[in-house]
Amino acid sequence: MADTATKNSSCTFCKIYESRTGVILETKFFFAQFDRFPASPGHSEVIPKRHIESVLSLEDEEWSDLYGAIRSAISVIEKTDFRALYSGFADSPLSRRSEEFCRLMLKHVGLGKRPDGYNYGINDGRAAGRTIDHLHLHIIPRYFGDVQDPTGGVRHMLPGMGNYKKE
Repeated sequence: MADTATKNSSCTFCKIYESRTGVILETKFFFAQFDRFPASPGHSEVIPKRHIESVLSLEDEEWSDLYGAIRSAISVIEKTDFRALYSGFADSPLSRRSEEFCRLMLKHVGLGKRPDGYNYGINDGRAAGRTIDHLHLHIIPRYFGDVQDPTGGVRHMLPGMGNYKKE
């Protein structure tokens, strides 16, 4: 069974969990928070309590719990007043860039709407874009009209590889 007490005192996510600041839900092995650099209204992260870096380090019991954590996070996302959330984040930002991202959410086409879909993503390794060396799964709500053509979804992270249906 996974040791939920494993922590790293210099890790951003371990510190967040320790203080419970911004934690929106908790399961046996995971907690979730709203991303303070949101890509869309409701952008959240599901994070293991145990300090691990890779999805390949999850144990069977954690995999099972992850499903429930994702479903619970979506339930919170779909009930949240994003105008209030991002106004508060913009008034007490982590940084200037965090404030910019939160203010953009206040103008987003999805503000005040229920998400029309979701992208789920894990940046597993620095080459994949991970910036905090603690596993976290992004839940990024999507809204009709948030981009001109969403075809290809997560494939857009590599330039020119998104819409593979276009001739």
